[in-house]
Amino acid sequence: KESQGGEQSTQFSGSSFENLEFVRQDVGADLTSKSSIAKISKTIINYTPATYVRFVDEKMGDIYSIGSNMEDMIDKNEKMSLIKTSLDAVSESRGGRVALPDDHPSSKLVPQSEKRCILVQKLVGWKGSNACIIIGSNRLLPAFTKNDLRWIGQLAEYNNLFTKQ
Repeated sequence: KESQGGEQSTQFSGSSFENLEFVRQDVGADLTSKSSIAKISKTIINYTPATYVRFVDEKMGDIYSIGSNMEDMIDKNEKMSLIKTSLDAVSESRGGRVALPDDHPSSKLVPQSEKRCILVQKLVGWKGSNACIIIGSNRLLPAFTKNDLRWIGQLAEYNNLFTKQ
């Protein structure tokens, strides 16, 4: 299904629920970039308690999301402001990851059913811009093990290496 702004949505079946996948079509110069983001997101969904993943970039806005169906009723200017708020929150983190409360303004970027735990992981975006992964879960933060959090950080590092090429 094609929507405004060159975004496309594709539906596929997950292991225990229906997921919707949204891919911005003008990301990167080739399919490898899109494929890498999709693989990182699906890995987070499949191997951690995360139930929603959204890649965002300070310049491009939404890049990719997967998880629960989310009717995005946020206009573009407000969405870009919320993305900046997310990036500001994670930039203050020493480790490049932060947990946000469900009443944080950035929580508007996550479906209501996935707000029990909201994590933001810092990334290097396209062409060196600031970016982050916003992760939502219907489970509380203690459901994420230390290894889950390390794994998310390692996937972010993989993305950073990939985007620097």
